[in-house]
Amino acid sequence: MPGKADGPLQGIRVIDMTVGQQGPFATVMLSDMGAEVIKVEDPRYGGDTMRVARPDMAFQGLQFEGGVNTYFETNNRNKKSITVNAQTARGKELLLRLAEVSDVFVHNRRPGVMERLGLGYDSLKSVNPRLIYAGASAYGEDGPDAGLRGIDQLAQARGGIMSVQGEPDDPPAWVPGGAADQVGAFMLAHGIVLALLARERYGVAQEVKTSLLGSQIALQGFFLQGTLFTGKLPPKLSRQERPPLFNTYRSRDGRWLVLALMGRAFWPRLCQALGISEVVQDPRFATPEKRLENRRELIALMDTVFATKDRDEWLRRLEANDVMAAPVQDYTEVARDPQALENEYIVDFQHPVLGATKVVGVPIRLSETPGRVRSAAPQLGEHTTEVLRNLLGYSSTEIDTLRGEGAV
Repeated sequence: MPGKADGPLQGIRVIDMTVGQQGPFATVMLSDMGAEVIKVEDPRYGGDTMRVARPDMAFQGLQFEGGVNTYFETNNRNKKSITVNAQTARGKELLLRLAEVSDVFVHNRRPGVMERLGLGYDSLKSVNPRLIYAGASAYGEDGPDAGLRGIDQLAQARGGIMSVQGEPDDPPAWVPGGAADQVGAFMLAHGIVLALLARERYGVAQEVKTSLLGSQIALQGFFLQGTLFTGKLPPKLSRQERPPLFNTYRSRDGRWLVLALMGRAFWPRLCQALGISEVVQDPRFATPEKRLENRRELIALMDTVFATKDRDEWLRRLEANDVMAAPVQDYTEVARDPQALENEYIVDFQHPVLGATKVVGVPIRLSETPGRVRSAAPQLGEHTTEVLRNLLGYSSTEIDTLRGEGAV
């Protein structure tokens, strides 16, 4: 059994030809759990396009600190980087040799692109019958739009989630942070691990296919299922139209908290915490049906009450009365949340450029083979010589020749 610091995927080698977020974050989840992930980048274009911010990138939260791109860093930690020009014969040969000694090959190109490069599933399977071949597309491998380009915001729009965001009169809005990319990454990593398990149990290798659109549909399963069953759309409710006990409230200090109370037992406990016990039997609010019918009045009453104390004081009172509530935190608050720190959702890290800092941790805990953040995102081509020499047996002269030919 591998040691505790190694992770459950120690010994698994992944060739990562993904760019952006969906594919790279999927392979980060594998690298966090101990897999050796070799990121293949095209030297002609400066590698993964997300290494450098451009004026047309509308990514909230994309920041540089000491020359470190937070977006690229998050999606490519714990990896090695090599440069390969797959358009050249020598570059293609190199990738085939890598596939021969690897367990997983991952890409997020449009359907047909890898086949045109001679790097499709059938080609790689011929050199390594045990290879798991995983592809993540925008809209799926089949259908009239399979060949279309697509990214996070487009998948959020087409998958329906933008239609239910915000107030009723607000224009459609996407969920920032790459909600489609992140969920797509979860699905892709999940599919890869399932295929590795099937290979171990049944001795079969196979192709894994996921998409941004399919992942978005799965994310909203119960909303969409309701429409499939009834033909009706879920309502897009204003704050005043939402259930009063399933809503947000602003405190005296201007900070917000959220209630999420289901079940009859919470109503008297909430009133006790708010100091309005006389309202428990008020005919307007005495039952869930009445509270919903008179929700505007109840929300207005609770707005007035919550405005009398600071948020953290309200949270203490609500917790003391066993009422489910949580603070609406910004990222600076999340970064110092003792619950996040204690569970290592945010961890200390010694970065080669930034020095002592904190990074997002691994959200899955395994008692015997835990994952961890081992290294920062690699520099472009940082490990090209190492991988070619130590893994594939190229000599220094051969590596220099490959560089001279533009293959690496």
